[in-house]
Amino acid sequence: MVVLSSCEILDELKKLGIKSSDLIQYVIEYSAYYTIRNIQFDDLND
Repeated sequence: MVVLSSCEILDELKKLGIKSSDLIQYVIEYSAYYTIRNIQFDDLND
């Protein structure tokens, strides 16, 4: 899995034509997804 910084995520979304007002919501959703995914993997390793 590739991990992107918040700035890299914003840059990629802008390239896709996502409006500035929607960018923050996308970053929040991506961060939540990534956090939950890491927790699930950590649980599997216990």
